Amino acid sequence: MATTVNDQRLALVRLLHRDLDLAGYFEAADRALQRCVPFDASCWMSLDPGGVMPTSHFSREFNVAHLMELAANEFLEDDVNKFADLVRAPRPVGILSQLTDGEQRRSPRYVRFLAPLGFAEGDELRAVFKDGGAVWGAVALHRRHGTFTDTDAKAVADVGGLLALGIRRAILRSALSAGGDDEQPGLIVLGRDDSVDSMTAAASRWLGELIDSTATLGMTPLTIVSVAQVARRAAAGHSDELATVRLPRRTGGWMRLDASVLDREEQGQVAVIISAAREPEVARLIAQVYGLSEREQAVTRLVLHGHSTVEMAEALHVSPYTVQDHLKAIFGKVGVRSRRELVAQLFLQQCAPRLSNGALPGPDGWFIDDRPS
Repeated sequence: MATTVNDQRLALVRLLHRDLDLAGYFEAADRALQRCVPFDASCWMSLDPGGVMPTSHFSREFNVAHLMELAANEFLEDDVNKFADLVRAPRPVGILSQLTDGEQRRSPRYVRFLAPLGFAEGDELRAVFKDGGAVWGAVALHRRHGTFTDTDAKAVADVGGLLALGIRRAILRSALSAGGDDEQPGLIVLGRDDSVDSMTAAASRWLGELIDSTATLGMTPLTIVSVAQVARRAAAGHSDELATVRLPRRTGGWMRLDASVLDREEQGQVAVIISAAREPEVARLIAQVYGLSEREQAVTRLVLHGHSTVEMAEALHVSPYTVQDHLKAIFGKVGVRSRRELVAQLFLQQCAPRLSNGALPGPDGWFIDDRPS
């Protein structure tokens, strides 16, 4: 009996509550998605929300060298069904056969990559996964024979938000042990009676940011207990609620609580990760390396998301001529001559070496290693 979309959604909600690192999450999500949308090969990636560039990779069929080939196609060539286009599409899922009217050979990626690897008679489905306005991951699914359908695309789109949240949570779990500054994620483990079993030093600092009167009464803050109870209900299969909440910080800005059940018992232990909830931004390391101003960072972020000059002008409330002036300054600092070269340069110099060395993304989506102090 085929897995329904509702069954798939519940399975992915339960998957959120497993203690998985990023590679483990991708592997489990791959198996779960395949039960609803059959495919023969896949390539999963986490993405930097500020620039929609790969920060990790999981595939049983394709290695890092293959990923670099696909990145060259993504950033340097004209093609269809690109991740950057899907980020801005009404439905962030695209099917190659549909976008080429059944003539997949119109795609350079198909001709030079997919067909030689045994997918000449098949198809490609790509999707990006958003949590709110931020893009945290993507997948490319491949069939050796036959095409994907609108039903397949809808099934992937319907669970895209859950997959984004799962990727983000897996990244947070990795970041918990990475060390860092006051913005490092914190972890609280609650017992069956919602008392605090353990807490990291970072979590203790984050509790001071809660605007919650119960936080000063010597008990577990009500906001923490509430998100833990949501996690228990969802893990037990009683609801498909997401055990995630975004809260204002006492010192300004926002924070997030993400809860996961640590064992299979309905009233078992719950882990609550507390982290900053920032808007996506161009990675601080890129800004430091190239000396980009705040406005130049904003323009670069829009370029990385594929916006046109007119769209950038509207988003920044400036004239297209001002945008062009900013682009000229950015090109000069980075040493490129076009937007396409800019994106490729940032990927090749800042992402590719870290991907090859197995670096992991941090809580803001950028790599943990080599962060400026």
